[in-house]
Amino acid sequence: MICTNTDLSVVVVYVTHNDPRSGDGRPFGIITAYFFLPCFQAADCPGPEQPHKVDTALTYTGADSAVNGSPVSLSAKLTNDFGTPVNGRAVRIALGTGATQQTCTGTTTASGTATCTIGSVDQPQGASNTVPVAVTFGGDDDNPSSTSAELGLTSPTKLDYTGVTHLANGTPAQLAAKLTDFHGDALPGRSVRFVLGTGEDQQTCTGTTSATGTASCTVALVDQPLTDSATVPLHASFAGDAGYLASETSAQLKLQYATGRAYGVSAHVALIGVPLLEIEPQPDTGTVRTADATTTDTPCSAEYNSPLLSVQKLCPKVTTTLAPGKVTATSTVAQARIGLPGVPVIEVSGLTAVSSSECGRTTGSTTLTLKIAGVPVTVSGDPNTEIPLVGGGRLIANEQLPSAGADAGLKVNGVHLVLPADGGEVVLASADSAMHNCGD
Repeated sequence: MICTNTDLSVVVVYVTHNDPRSGDGRPFGIITAYFFLPCFQAADCPGPEQPHKVDTALTYTGADSAVNGSPVSLSAKLTNDFGTPVNGRAVRIALGTGATQQTCTGTTTASGTATCTIGSVDQPQGASNTVPVAVTFGGDDDNPSSTSAELGLTSPTKLDYTGVTHLANGTPAQLAAKLTDFHGDALPGRSVRFVLGTGEDQQTCTGTTSATGTASCTVALVDQPLTDSATVPLHASFAGDAGYLASETSAQLKLQYATGRAYGVSAHVALIGVPLLEIEPQPDTGTVRTADATTTDTPCSAEYNSPLLSVQKLCPKVTTTLAPGKVTATSTVAQARIGLPGVPVIEVSGLTAVSSSECGRTTGSTTLTLKIAGVPVTVSGDPNTEIPLVGGGRLIANEQLPSAGADAGLKVNGVHLVLPADGGEVVLASADSAMHNCGD
């Protein structure tokens, strides 16, 4: 039977039993169970009572943290007064408050769980680094319910390098980077670490971001090795904190360097296709390439003698200095005599060729005493002074040529003899200097 009152219905479960000992043949009931349910109107119960709504409860079961700019899955479980899952109900979940509130709605499954996703979290990053979550079930045949929670909130960051792009050993370098949040707004008061170079060559400094989000610091004296690419790796990093995620950036900075070469003599002479004189550059410093202060130690040559060419006391040298970077190539020849077919005898003494380069400036010079066919010739010292020779050859004193592929550079040949009819050439005292990666 079912009994009804204004609060609860008592449901009684019983079975009938005939006991012959009673003698009346009438069955009696034995109660096997009873329990209470919210009241409802039964057909065989008196009274006008109407069904009562069931109370519900919500429990937040979703993510415990969110990242601005990324999706987050939110969920909650809806149960009734007896702890039984409630299926097929709409549950609204709100992330944040006020104008920045973001919402989504999910429908409970058989387990009572409603799930929905905020596609891209966009919440203000407050000092508490948390964001409130409000969960509501509006009610229907069951009573409404609500709950709340808090999610840890973090925001991604972006770090962009904004410092110098060129370095020079022996000079300071100001490194800088700008730190912004996921909206591109500046993040002040954060520490940024800069690492210049790698391994044992690392040089580091740390700066704090300003109101504009820019952190800067200075490496007092750059000291980096010159690589094939003439670049130095730069790495900047923000380690992150309670509210903001870590970020980093990298760059390749150009390292200023010098090149230079000096030699005493070279000759390539042929007559009607028959080689007469072949002298590879000697003594020769070879090509110097460095980002440091250096001086070559190439030994001088005492002399070179042949019927066509004789030279004495040849000395080449290349020197580089720092702060400011500068390279100077010098070549000297004490005495030289050229006696080749088709041209008059050329005699040179006290020959010195110098080429010097620094970023933004090059200079070159040649000093010598010259005789042609035994007659002294006055040489002005102007660049590329050309002296015609009987027979069609050309003699160029203080020949100056720009260095290809350099920011600043100059090649100086003290004496350059060009023979007629493609007969070849002779160069005395050559000096070449150049600077690279000078910057803007």
